Order: sequence, then structure tokens, then C-alpha cells
Amino acid sequence: MTKAINKNLVNLIELIDEEQATLFVTISENILSYGITAIPYLESARDKSMDEIVHERVRKLISKIRIQSLYSELHNWATLDASDLLKGYFIISKYLFPDLDEERVMAKVEVLKKEVWLELKKEMTPFEAVKVVSKVFYEVKKFKLVSDGSSMPDCLCLNALLNSNKAHPLTHSLLFAGIAQRLGIPVYGVQLPESIYLSYVYSNNPGDLDYKSDVKFYLNPFAVGMFLSPVQHKQMLEKGHPDNVELFNGACTNQNFIGQLITTMYQYFILSNKTEKREDMLLLLGALFKS
Repeated sequence: MTKAINKNLVNLIELIDEEQATLFVTISENILSYGITAIPYLESARDKSMDEIVHERVRKLISKIRIQSLYSELHNWATLDASDLLKGYFIISKYLFPDLDEERVMAKVEVLKKEVWLELKKEMTPFEAVKVVSKVFYEVKKFKLVSDGSSMPDCLCLNALLNSNKAHPLTHSLLFAGIAQRLGIPVYGVQLPESIYLSYVYSNNPGDLDYKSDVKFYLNPFAVGMFLSPVQHKQMLEKGHPDNVELFNGACTNQNFIGQLITTMYQYFILSNKTEKREDMLLLLGALFKS
């Protein structure tokens, strides 16, 4: 059966230089129906051809297949597996690094997680536990923020962050919260523009977590021991964002935290005038919140 499917696919790809537009649309739709299975065959056809039209059509088809695959992965994560923040982060990272090896990347995540775990003690208070995560990140591993825009957008990706210990403030916060959550420390994102604050959200009934009323404190992940009470955080909002106090007050879900990452990429692609990539980001945002 596999050989028959592959032969049909090869036959379709051989028609990729079809001049009649309506026929090419039908051919494209049939190729797209094979999903990621079609990519190696498309790449082979591209490498064998000197035709610029074929090259451009193959590029667009591969791009469509990849974005459709990411859409499905991200939607499944958002609806079934959103408790694993770093899984969502990994999926978005594949947009820029489509051949990313999940096992290899997550092995590095586990190494970092273990370094934090070794420093934790059972009797620690929530404040002390969060301080341990900060200490490992910034005193032991020496994570640093990227100030040079030339590294965008690669520095937004999980693999690049783990390889270099340098990244955008948002993705540092994503990694911090993701590692904390994997260790049972309930640290979540905060949906606040130009902010790197995170929140500690706890409820005696984890299945009924309220991302506003259950916030115990806010923290700056780049400053060990810098905490804000919910009252102090609200006062900060009243000064800096008086029209959006309720919108930005409290923690955000992991889906919304990943949404902030996609929005950051979207803004970068606007500035760099990459229309196709910008549209891809809008599509991925839709995957997060599709019912």
C-alpha cells in the first residue's frame, strides 16, 4: 500500500509544472492532502529541476504543508496537553526550525530541570522555591537577555535559547515558567505588555484554578527575590496601564502565554515586511483558541 501511495504522489509531483492554473490548483490540493509525507518528494523534485517556477511552487507547497501540520499540532496541544508549557513552546520553535528533534531538545530541558531539582528542598516556602529557579538560571547557568535585534527571530526559539543561554525576555520567562511547572512549582505567565513578570498561582483544588484570585505573588524572573504582592501589582497597573487594569491583572493560561510568543513573532515579521510569515502567525494564533 505504501508503495502505491508513494507512486501516486510522485506522479502528482511530476505535474507540478502544469501551465493551466485551474489544473495546477487541483494538483496542488492533491499533493497537500498527503501532508508531511510529501515533503521529501517535493524537495527531490526541486533539486532535480532548474525551472524557477517549479522551485517557487515547491517552496509554497512545502510552506503550506508545514504550517498546516503545525496548526494541527498546536491545536491538539492547546486542547489536550496545555499543562506542558514547553511542549507548546517547542511546537512554535519548529516554525523556524522545521527539522527540530524533539527528543534532543527535551533532553536539554530535562538537564536544566534536574539542576534546579537538585537545589530544591521539601521544606522550602514558595518564595524560596522560586528563588532557587532564579538562582540556577542566572547565577549558575548565567542566562542573559538578547539586546541585539540582529539575532531575531531565531532567539525566540527554544532550541536557540538552550544552546546559547541567550534569548528574548519573553522566551526566558517561558522557559523559567516551563521548568518551574515541570517541577510542580505553579509559575505562570502574565499578559502584560513590555513586561517580564511571572506569577505564582496556587489553589487547594488545582483543577479549579482561578488565574486572577489565586495569584499569591508576582515575580521578576531576572531578579532573584524581587516579588510583588497582588496589591502592589495592581497599583503598578493603575499607574502604567490605567485603562487596562482588569485585562492585565492576574496570571494567564499557558495557551495565552504561547499566544504572546506568536504575537511577538508576528510583530517582528511586520517590521521585516514578511507578509507570508505574518499570515502564518495569525493562523497559528487561531489554532490556540479554536473551539
